[in-house]
Amino acid sequence: MNSSDQPFVPYAQPLLDAVDLFEQLRIGYALVGGIASMFYGRRRFTEDDDFVATAGHGELLQQHPDDMRRLHFDPNCTYKLYHESGVEIDIWKDEFADGVVARAREAQLAGRAVKIADVHDLIVMKLRAGRLQDDYDISDILRRQSIDHATVQASVTAEQFLHFIEIRNRTT
Repeated sequence: MNSSDQPFVPYAQPLLDAVDLFEQLRIGYALVGGIASMFYGRRRFTEDDDFVATAGHGELLQQHPDDMRRLHFDPNCTYKLYHESGVEIDIWKDEFADGVVARAREAQLAGRAVKIADVHDLIVMKLRAGRLQDDYDISDILRRQSIDHATVQASVTAEQFLHFIEIRNRTT
């Protein structure tokens, strides 16, 4: 993808500041949520930036308040990042975060390399969240990406996989 093909990235500066913070503190991360959905083909609006981060990220953030301030984040909160622009950065925390980070791929967003969740991990996270918006995201992603159903099935409950199949059947 060349620079003229770069997708529009809402909240680019807070996203880039978060990436800088994660990389400077050596916190493993992956972009997820609405912006990742847009990267994989969903055209939609989002109100924030969403990431997953490796275990222990909260403690590292607490130990580096000066770095947080320098990158425009409020150091008084480390479970969610509050950017001085007013944009909130959600950090998903669950037992699957380290795996999502390990499988993340590099993508060009807002003029720089950013680690983004693998499309299968993004779909799995959206199935686990189970919101209507996530169903729409999955549907559009299925229209634009080749998805290995076995990979999804191996990572969700039987009920979540049946829901995935329902979304797929409505999509095709």
